[in-house]
Amino acid sequence: MRWEIPTTLLLALPFQQIGVQAFLSRGHHIVPILKSIQNQPLQSAVDDIEPYVGPVGSMGDMEGGIVVGELALQVLVGPSLVAPGKGLFLCIYDDIDDDGGDSEEIGAVEEIIIPQGTPICGYARGYFADEAEEDGDKSVGFLFAGENVADVTAVFYNKLLMTLSDALWTVYQERCEEGNTDTSNLLFGHCVQISNETGSVSIQADKDFMSRIFIPDVKEDDKFSPTSLGIYANDLAFDPDSNEEQYFENSERNNILQLVWRLAKDEKTGMVVPTWPVVVTKQDIRFLNTVPMEVGLQYGFNYWNAVITEGASKYIK
Repeated sequence: MRWEIPTTLLLALPFQQIGVQAFLSRGHHIVPILKSIQNQPLQSAVDDIEPYVGPVGSMGDMEGGIVVGELALQVLVGPSLVAPGKGLFLCIYDDIDDDGGDSEEIGAVEEIIIPQGTPICGYARGYFADEAEEDGDKSVGFLFAGENVADVTAVFYNKLLMTLSDALWTVYQERCEEGNTDTSNLLFGHCVQISNETGSVSIQADKDFMSRIFIPDVKEDDKFSPTSLGIYANDLAFDPDSNEEQYFENSERNNILQLVWRLAKDEKTGMVVPTWPVVVTKQDIRFLNTVPMEVGLQYGFNYWNAVITEGASKYIK
């Protein structure tokens, strides 16, 4: 079964519109927190944030990308240095001398610090299919499981970064105002229970529901668009000789990005549904580089274990 995301749910990006802007700051620049993450402060003291160092690419090899003016950041795609095919690269955008003036007089960005949870780009547009139909090594599973998962899972809803629990409560309260307290179809592919007394939200996967695998479907004209760059991010933690514990240690050290689901309310059904994943910073990140450095995204140990043992990739969790 294939579930197409309704066009009405695909209108707005969960981050500010991207545009080329000039930054006239000298020295380090602490990026303003976007509205979508509600002025969340830096999680680390500035001096404690080590500059990011990743595989170094060449600007001449980059095939496409965007400038996030608000972040003084370039998001680029070029040949990967860790895996076959393409990779995702980040570097400071310092080409501010657009008028041919003296860049020394105008000023230049020498350092940027991007807070944890800042949206960098979209992962990809696509559709949902049954697990049996999953294909490609870039598919993503829409599956929440585990104790208190709703309270610790970040999502975008109404362009704000919040917990899954808060997003579900928002829609549930809207239902209650209409006299409907049913939670059976509150979240796409899951069974939800909400306690009015304690405020707790518990979630379990609906075992009868299969269409929870997000399959990227990027058109040729959109392959370097802001909504599709995240699909090129590779996992910088993979080592065929590492065990599960070592893999996650490597991932914590090497991967600075993570996926967060963008959710929306389907006005026809009143259900909270996923639209597409968004790529955000996993931690506070400090950049000094004006040359592209490859950045990574955790695919999960089970993903790589399946590649080794079964010769086929599973979806990213």
